[in-house]
Amino acid sequence: MNEKKATTRPPERRGVPKSQIRAERRQRAERKKKIRQSIIISGISVFAILVIASLVVPGLIGTRSSASTREPLPFNAGGPTKALEDQGAQKILVGSSHVPYSTKPATSGPHWAIRPDQNDLAKYGSPVKWGKYDEEVPDEALLHNLSHGGIGIHYDCESECKDLISKLDTLRAKDDTQIVLSPYSGMKSRIALTSWRHVQFLDEFNEDTITEFIKAYRDRAPESWIGNYWGDAIQ
Repeated sequence: MNEKKATTRPPERRGVPKSQIRAERRQRAERKKKIRQSIIISGISVFAILVIASLVVPGLIGTRSSASTREPLPFNAGGPTKALEDQGAQKILVGSSHVPYSTKPATSGPHWAIRPDQNDLAKYGSPVKWGKYDEEVPDEALLHNLSHGGIGIHYDCESECKDLISKLDTLRAKDDTQIVLSPYSGMKSRIALTSWRHVQFLDEFNEDTITEFIKAYRDRAPESWIGNYWGDAIQ
């Protein structure tokens, strides 16, 4: 006499045709598959949104260069020049009004924060890439560089001054980390050296004086940033 094979089905499922059981298993497997696909698609969508947003909102994710920020050196209130009034480091929109700067060129105060080529007034961005510029860069952009521990070297020539520019650029190129060289009209001297809350005016080129200023004040600002903030590939 044949014995019936034991079953592990719960009582309420006993007697259900095998074909129905197989169909239900297929349905459950299909539902699980769709759930997994939905999770994957959702994750990809979120990542894509973040990437797109990072291109629109500076600094959201990975928009800056790989150079890392670091603890700045203590502010130097001494050195070759007297520390000037601190007008703050407020970030403002390009083109918006702000309090007048206390010096020309400016050494502290409201400034922009924007990627290059997003606004005609700030086509080089803010902060600008370290290096030499053949046209004036707005104070609102330069100040962002100074707040990152940078040094500004500026010249104002009534007539052509290729020799002076060449000397300044040669000096800059010896150690161009955190230095911006650019023309600046309306200064009270031919040359102006700027850092965060410091300025020194020179009537003639003097390499020793410029080098002393750089050593005294470079990297002594609210937020030190060695590399190019928006990346070397830009500009």
